[in-house]
Amino acid sequence: MQRTFLLLVLTFFACSTKDDVPDTLEAYLKQTFAHVARIEDFFIAAGDRKPKETDRISATGKEVFDMTVRLFESLLDQDEDGVVDRPPLVAALAKHLVFVIDHTDVTDKEEEKIQSQYGNYVMTMKSDIWPYMPSFNTSNCDLTLTKLNTSMWRPETYNALWEECFHTVTEAQNRIDPSFSFEPSSVLGGYMQADISAGTYDISEQNNMEGGNYDFVTAVNEYVHQIWLINACGSDEILNVHQRAVLARINTAGVPLTINTDYALDLAEMVK
Repeated sequence: MQRTFLLLVLTFFACSTKDDVPDTLEAYLKQTFAHVARIEDFFIAAGDRKPKETDRISATGKEVFDMTVRLFESLLDQDEDGVVDRPPLVAALAKHLVFVIDHTDVTDKEEEKIQSQYGNYVMTMKSDIWPYMPSFNTSNCDLTLTKLNTSMWRPETYNALWEECFHTVTEAQNRIDPSFSFEPSSVLGGYMQADISAGTYDISEQNNMEGGNYDFVTAVNEYVHQIWLINACGSDEILNVHQRAVLARINTAGVPLTINTDYALDLAEMVK
């Protein structure tokens, strides 16, 4: 009798634990977040809390979510025909990544939880500490820049969503194209090192500011983003020879070069 009771208790707890954790990432996101969208099997999820640093005082969590969806739609459908340009890239996004928007107390927890339970690396927009500036667009970039010579540079009123969406796409590209690597021995790493060796680009100031923790791989990742942004804003003439080589490599790899905040087609499906 005692053994039977113990087996029943263990079975109850096993079932309860299983039921508490949905079997699929989609089910978990729908259970956990206020807003969920999918582009094929790549998921974007968001909470409802307002962004804290923004140039639109009325901005809501839903607005940040909606813009995130548009940015991903634009990046993945560059010719705007309503069909993803590169199915393997979207498949890599779906297999390896997920994008989450919320305040840091949520994103920090979900980064660990989602990866441990579903295996997807969580890219985030931390809307309480990163700027959401919806007025920033390709016709209103105002880079105030004559050359790219430091990893410290960002536009004064930049919308952090652009950077995080772009990084998510390059993380997917990195997983399907070993030659699109950020390692010191990579093609992209070699271009940045050549720029540094020529005295035309610096990462030491940022590394000192971060107590020596600004590693080379992160620096290359950010370098690629800076060059992409300058080009997207129509200021590629300021890029030096090393940076133009990076831009050419981005283009050759098929990484999207443009971004449209007003993308108007329904590439994504709203699932919640």
